[in-house]
Amino acid sequence: MNEALSLGVQLQGMTHLPLQSRIADVLREAILCGDLRPGQVLTEVGLSQQLQVSRAPVREAFRSLSKEGLLESVPYKGTRVRPLTRTDIDETYSLRGQLEAFAVTRIVARTKAVDFAPLETICRTMQDLAAVGDVAGLNREDERFHKTIIELADHALLMSVWTTLALRVRQIMALRNRQNQNPMEVALNHPPIVAALKAKDLNGTLSYLERHVASAADLSLDLVAEEMAGTT
Repeated sequence: MNEALSLGVQLQGMTHLPLQSRIADVLREAILCGDLRPGQVLTEVGLSQQLQVSRAPVREAFRSLSKEGLLESVPYKGTRVRPLTRTDIDETYSLRGQLEAFAVTRIVARTKAVDFAPLETICRTMQDLAAVGDVAGLNREDERFHKTIIELADHALLMSVWTTLALRVRQIMALRNRQNQNPMEVALNHPPIVAALKAKDLNGTLSYLERHVASAADLSLDLVAEEMAGTT
Protein backbone atom coordinates (compact mmCIF):
# COMPACT_ATOMS: atom_id res chain seq x y z
CA MET A 1 0.00 0.00 0.00
CA ASN A 2 1.85 3.11 -1.20
CA GLU A 3 -0.25 5.40 1.00
CA ALA A 4 0.99 3.72 4.20
CA LEU A 5 3.48 6.42 5.17
CA SER A 6 0.99 9.22 4.54
CA LEU A 7 -1.71 7.45 6.55
CA GLY A 8 0.70 6.82 9.40
CA VAL A 9 1.75 10.47 9.54
CA GLN A 10 -1.88 11.60 9.60
CA LEU A 11 -2.69 9.15 12.37
CA GLN A 12 0.20 10.37 14.52
CA GLY A 13 -1.03 13.91 14.15
CA MET A 14 -4.42 13.09 15.70
CA THR A 15 -4.37 12.51 19.43
CA HIS A 16 -7.65 13.89 20.80
CA LEU A 17 -9.90 11.02 19.65
CA PRO A 18 -10.14 7.28 20.46
CA LEU A 19 -7.79 5.24 18.29
CA GLN A 20 -10.54 3.58 16.23
CA SER A 21 -12.05 7.00 15.46
CA ARG A 22 -8.67 8.36 14.44
CA ILE A 23 -8.09 5.41 12.10
CA ALA A 24 -11.58 5.82 10.62
CA ASP A 25 -10.99 9.55 10.06
CA VAL A 26 -7.67 8.92 8.30
CA LEU A 27 -9.11 6.20 6.06
CA ARG A 28 -12.23 8.25 5.32
CA GLU A 29 -10.12 11.19 4.20
CA ALA A 30 -7.94 8.94 2.04
CA ILE A 31 -11.06 7.53 0.35
CA LEU A 32 -12.75 10.88 -0.14
CA CYS A 33 -9.66 12.57 -1.59
CA GLY A 34 -9.04 9.65 -3.96
CA ASP A 35 -5.81 8.32 -2.42
CA LEU A 36 -7.62 5.04 -1.76
CA ARG A 37 -9.42 4.24 -5.00
CA PRO A 38 -12.73 2.42 -5.53
CA GLY A 39 -12.19 -1.34 -5.41
CA GLN A 40 -8.87 -1.12 -3.55
CA VAL A 41 -8.55 -3.98 -1.04
CA LEU A 42 -7.62 -3.23 2.57
CA THR A 43 -6.69 -5.82 5.18
CA GLU A 44 -6.76 -5.61 8.96
CA VAL A 45 -3.36 -7.25 9.20
CA GLY A 46 -1.75 -5.04 6.58
CA LEU A 47 -3.13 -1.79 7.96
CA SER A 48 -2.40 -2.67 11.57
CA GLN A 49 1.23 -3.35 10.63
CA GLN A 50 1.55 -0.21 8.54
CA LEU A 51 -0.04 2.01 11.18
CA GLN A 52 1.66 0.14 14.03
CA VAL A 53 -1.57 -0.49 15.91
CA SER A 54 -3.46 -3.62 16.92
CA ARG A 55 -6.07 -5.17 14.67
CA ALA A 56 -9.04 -4.40 16.96
CA PRO A 57 -9.27 -0.62 16.29
CA VAL A 58 -8.71 -1.22 12.57
CA ARG A 59 -11.61 -3.70 12.59
CA GLU A 60 -13.84 -1.15 14.35
CA ALA A 61 -12.82 1.54 11.87
CA PHE A 62 -13.75 -0.79 9.02
CA ARG A 63 -17.19 -1.33 10.57
CA SER A 64 -17.79 2.41 10.91
CA LEU A 65 -16.83 3.14 7.32
CA SER A 66 -18.91 0.21 6.08
CA LYS A 67 -21.96 1.74 7.77
CA GLU A 68 -21.19 4.98 5.92
CA GLY A 69 -21.12 3.09 2.62
CA LEU A 70 -17.43 3.78 1.95
CA LEU A 71 -16.15 0.23 2.54
CA GLU A 72 -17.62 -3.21 1.90
CA SER A 73 -16.70 -6.78 2.80
CA VAL A 74 -15.89 -9.20 -0.03
CA PRO A 75 -15.95 -12.98 0.65
CA TYR A 76 -12.44 -14.52 0.58
CA LYS A 77 -10.86 -11.15 -0.21
CA GLY A 78 -11.44 -9.03 2.88
CA THR A 79 -12.51 -5.40 2.89
CA ARG A 80 -12.32 -3.00 -0.02
CA VAL A 81 -13.21 0.57 -0.87
CA ARG A 82 -16.74 0.33 -2.22
CA PRO A 83 -16.60 0.47 -6.03
CA LEU A 84 -18.49 3.22 -7.79
CA THR A 85 -21.01 2.11 -10.39
CA ARG A 86 -22.57 4.06 -13.21
CA THR A 87 -25.80 4.02 -11.21
CA ASP A 88 -24.01 5.51 -8.18
CA ILE A 89 -22.69 8.39 -10.24
CA ASP A 90 -25.93 8.96 -12.13
CA GLU A 91 -28.00 9.03 -8.93
CA THR A 92 -25.48 11.19 -7.07
CA TYR A 93 -25.14 13.78 -9.80
CA SER A 94 -28.82 13.90 -10.71
CA LEU A 95 -29.72 14.56 -7.06
CA ARG A 96 -26.87 17.00 -6.66
CA GLY A 97 -28.11 18.93 -9.69
CA GLN A 98 -31.61 19.19 -8.24
CA LEU A 99 -30.35 20.36 -4.85
CA GLU A 100 -28.10 23.04 -6.32
CA ALA A 101 -30.83 24.19 -8.71
CA PHE A 102 -33.17 24.60 -5.74
CA ALA A 103 -30.47 26.48 -3.84
CA VAL A 104 -29.69 29.00 -6.58
CA THR A 105 -33.42 29.55 -7.23
CA ARG A 106 -33.79 30.58 -3.58
CA ILE A 107 -30.67 32.75 -3.70
CA VAL A 108 -31.82 34.66 -6.80
CA ALA A 109 -35.31 35.14 -5.32
CA ARG A 110 -34.02 36.63 -2.06
CA THR A 111 -34.81 40.30 -1.56
CA LYS A 112 -32.09 40.85 1.04
CA ALA A 113 -28.55 41.43 -0.16
CA VAL A 114 -26.48 38.27 -0.53
CA ASP A 115 -22.78 38.29 0.31
CA PHE A 116 -21.02 36.64 -2.63
CA ALA A 117 -17.53 37.50 -1.36
CA PRO A 118 -16.91 33.97 0.03
CA LEU A 119 -17.65 32.42 -3.38
CA GLU A 120 -15.40 34.94 -5.14
CA THR A 121 -12.59 34.23 -2.69
CA ILE A 122 -12.93 30.49 -3.27
CA CYS A 123 -12.79 31.03 -7.04
CA ARG A 124 -9.52 32.97 -6.74
CA THR A 125 -8.06 30.34 -4.43
CA MET A 126 -9.04 27.57 -6.84
CA GLN A 127 -7.21 29.32 -9.68
CA ASP A 128 -4.11 29.79 -7.51
CA LEU A 129 -4.12 26.11 -6.56
CA ALA A 130 -4.71 25.00 -10.15
CA ALA A 131 -1.80 27.14 -11.33
CA VAL A 132 0.62 25.24 -9.10
CA GLY A 133 -0.97 21.84 -9.73
CA ASP A 134 -2.29 21.36 -6.18
CA VAL A 135 -5.13 18.97 -7.04
CA ALA A 136 -5.83 18.03 -3.41
CA GLY A 137 -6.25 21.68 -2.47
CA LEU A 138 -8.36 22.27 -5.56
CA ASN A 139 -10.64 19.40 -4.49
CA ARG A 140 -11.15 20.92 -1.05
CA GLU A 141 -12.02 24.34 -2.48
CA ASP A 142 -14.28 22.80 -5.12
CA GLU A 143 -16.24 21.06 -2.38
CA ARG A 144 -16.33 24.27 -0.31
CA PHE A 145 -17.64 26.26 -3.30
CA HIS A 146 -20.69 24.06 -3.77
CA LYS A 147 -21.33 23.75 -0.04
CA THR A 148 -21.27 27.55 0.20
CA ILE A 149 -23.96 27.79 -2.50
CA ILE A 150 -26.13 25.46 -0.42
CA GLU A 151 -25.44 27.55 2.71
CA LEU A 152 -26.41 30.79 0.93
CA ALA A 153 -29.84 29.30 0.22
CA ASP A 154 -30.52 29.56 3.98
CA HIS A 155 -32.57 26.36 4.14
CA ALA A 156 -31.80 24.03 7.07
CA LEU A 157 -33.41 20.90 5.61
CA LEU A 158 -31.62 21.41 2.28
CA MET A 159 -28.33 21.66 4.18
CA SER A 160 -29.12 18.42 6.01
CA VAL A 161 -29.85 16.56 2.77
CA TRP A 162 -26.70 17.99 1.15
CA THR A 163 -24.59 16.86 4.11
CA THR A 164 -25.87 13.31 3.63
CA LEU A 165 -24.94 13.41 -0.05
CA ALA A 166 -21.65 15.24 0.48
CA LEU A 167 -19.43 12.20 1.16
CA ARG A 168 -20.23 10.57 -2.18
CA VAL A 169 -20.09 13.89 -4.04
CA ARG A 170 -16.67 14.63 -2.61
CA GLN A 171 -15.30 11.19 -3.51
CA ILE A 172 -16.52 11.41 -7.11
CA MET A 173 -15.37 15.03 -7.38
CA ALA A 174 -11.85 14.12 -6.23
CA LEU A 175 -11.57 11.24 -8.70
CA ARG A 176 -12.93 13.44 -11.49
CA ASN A 177 -10.49 16.26 -10.74
CA ARG A 178 -7.58 13.81 -10.75
CA GLN A 179 -8.75 12.49 -14.09
CA ASN A 180 -8.94 15.95 -15.63
CA GLN A 181 -5.56 16.74 -17.18
CA ASN A 182 -6.11 20.50 -16.92
CA PRO A 183 -6.81 21.58 -13.30
CA MET A 184 -7.27 25.18 -14.43
CA GLU A 185 -10.27 24.07 -16.49
CA VAL A 186 -11.92 22.89 -13.27
CA ALA A 187 -11.14 26.20 -11.53
CA LEU A 188 -12.41 28.36 -14.40
CA ASN A 189 -15.78 26.57 -14.49
CA HIS A 190 -16.80 28.35 -11.29
CA PRO A 191 -16.52 32.17 -11.76
CA PRO A 192 -19.31 32.26 -14.41
CA ILE A 193 -21.66 30.67 -11.88
CA VAL A 194 -20.91 33.44 -9.37
CA ALA A 195 -21.25 36.17 -11.99
CA ALA A 196 -24.66 34.88 -13.06
CA LEU A 197 -25.80 34.63 -9.45
CA LYS A 198 -24.72 38.21 -8.72
CA ALA A 199 -26.64 39.38 -11.78
CA LYS A 200 -29.73 37.49 -10.55
CA ASP A 201 -29.69 35.64 -13.86
CA LEU A 202 -31.43 32.43 -12.83
CA ASN A 203 -31.49 30.84 -16.28
CA GLY A 204 -27.81 31.62 -16.78
CA THR A 205 -26.87 30.25 -13.37
CA LEU A 206 -28.85 27.06 -13.94
CA SER A 207 -27.28 26.64 -17.38
CA TYR A 208 -23.72 27.01 -16.05
CA LEU A 209 -24.43 24.61 -13.19
CA GLU A 210 -26.05 22.06 -15.49
CA ARG A 211 -23.05 22.06 -17.84
CA HIS A 212 -20.63 21.92 -14.93
CA VAL A 213 -22.37 18.96 -13.30
CA ALA A 214 -22.86 17.16 -16.62
CA SER A 215 -19.18 17.46 -17.58
CA ALA A 216 -18.14 16.15 -14.17
CA ALA A 217 -20.49 13.18 -14.48
CA ASP A 218 -19.18 12.37 -17.97
CA LEU A 219 -15.56 12.36 -16.79
CA SER A 220 -16.48 10.23 -13.78
CA LEU A 221 -18.35 7.73 -15.95
CA ASP A 222 -15.24 7.38 -18.10
CA LEU A 223 -13.27 6.69 -14.94
CA VAL A 224 -15.73 4.00 -13.84
CA ALA A 225 -15.41 2.33 -17.23
CA GLU A 226 -11.61 2.32 -16.91
CA GLU A 227 -11.79 0.94 -13.36
CA MET A 228 -14.18 -1.83 -14.42
CA ALA A 229 -11.96 -2.74 -17.36
CA GLY A 230 -8.96 -2.91 -15.06
CA THR A 231 -10.63 -5.32 -12.67
CA THR A 232 -12.04 -7.77 -15.20
